[in-house]
Amino acid sequence: MIKKNNTRIFWMTTALWLLLVIPGMGYSSTYPQWLQAYHDGTLNLTGVYYGVGSADFIGDLPDHDSRRLSKDRALDELCYQLSVSVKSELKENLVQKGQYSEQQVASSLFVESRKVFSGIREQQNWADPQNSVYWVMVVIDKAKADTQVKQQDFVNEVVNRLANNQREIVAGIKKMTAVLTQQMQFYKKRMNNFEKLLKTIDQKVGSAGDQTKSEYVGIKSEITKLGDQWNKQEQMLRDQNQKMEALMRKNEALQDLLKKSASSAQMEALMSQSKTLQELFAKISNNIQGDHFLALTQDDVKNQSKNPAFTVTITPLKGQGADYYDGESIRFRVQASRDCYVKVIYLSSISDEGTGETRMNTLLFPNPHDPNNFIRGGETVIIGKMGELVAQTPYGKDIVTVVASQSQFTDIQESLRKAVASGQYYHNVTRNVGDVIRSRGIGVAPPGSVKTSPTTGSFVSDTCFIVTRKM
Repeated sequence: MIKKNNTRIFWMTTALWLLLVIPGMGYSSTYPQWLQAYHDGTLNLTGVYYGVGSADFIGDLPDHDSRRLSKDRALDELCYQLSVSVKSELKENLVQKGQYSEQQVASSLFVESRKVFSGIREQQNWADPQNSVYWVMVVIDKAKADTQVKQQDFVNEVVNRLANNQREIVAGIKKMTAVLTQQMQFYKKRMNNFEKLLKTIDQKVGSAGDQTKSEYVGIKSEITKLGDQWNKQEQMLRDQNQKMEALMRKNEALQDLLKKSASSAQMEALMSQSKTLQELFAKISNNIQGDHFLALTQDDVKNQSKNPAFTVTITPLKGQGADYYDGESIRFRVQASRDCYVKVIYLSSISDEGTGETRMNTLLFPNPHDPNNFIRGGETVIIGKMGELVAQTPYGKDIVTVVASQSQFTDIQESLRKAVASGQYYHNVTRNVGDVIRSRGIGVAPPGSVKTSPTTGSFVSDTCFIVTRKM
């Protein structure tokens, strides 16, 4: 644990202030949680089938065409997910002595559900102003969908299509391939972030002991495995798209076209591989969220990707992940690529048998001895330079994070006022883990309450850890 040594610094000021970390404020609140969970592979909606789609738009707001296209893509994904889910349940009725492949059955289910399902509704939507992408989520109640699937009219139409409407089956396979292609586009961005996270982990544990380094071998191995699976899926999907295009160009007889596309093992392997990828993404995302340092570091990677020309770093003077022993002074080096305002926050664990683990935030900088939190680009600021930070029990991993903004944080004056009123040397704020990761003590003005410049609201962050030990 990092101890704030009040005795050593008491004489340096008669007015000991600490800026309060205001809970409940988030710098990434504009990004919908449902969409983040979807990209992470952790979106878990009970009682419904769902699909998510997106489309680019031009200008400030999505137009009619982009809204329609994104909803169509969401409908395609919903029907794809449903056809894969119910295929095994209806296999006895639809697959006649091996006459039809599972992929043909899935395609017919996809086409029929896309045509006749009622009760599908738009659940969520979000226009991404930074990337000019409009997102939509559509859902249908699972019970309602399952009832429609099991109705004899629905089954009859699926069987009739299998027997007579081969062109629709081929079109369905093409649509389902497009859904898999759309999913891969989402995965690509996520995979890129994981690869950046992998490099960042290596940097963050550079000076750590072997025991600490070993804690991150597992997550590194999982990300590497995911990368291999992703590359395999990408190649399979590329081959499938090329094959479908070649077959369509040849304009072969429908019977031959169906045999070469729908009955091929490759398409079924694609569907299976896609499911494996989803499970791996979800597993890794859950493991990352279970480790506070990894969760914050992943958040740093996301922030950095949004502001590639604006960086901030925090490094323990003894090196990333270094060991500190009881009573030893702890110092951190903070540096930013451009002029900005910064906050440095220490996160410590509190175990409570009744409520589980929570986090306690302590603002290390700015502080009463150095209240000016503006730093110049390229300038180095030392946190703990007065010897006020020392290692003490309970020992273990201590996480320190820095957040930089090109405009001053909106909660500074209120924090000062509350700090003065509290009369405390250091004002700690206990918060749940989710709030810590989302906000890190950044005050954000309510929408429309202030006039903002183009740089306002541009935040980047960086996280480091040290390990405190007994002598």
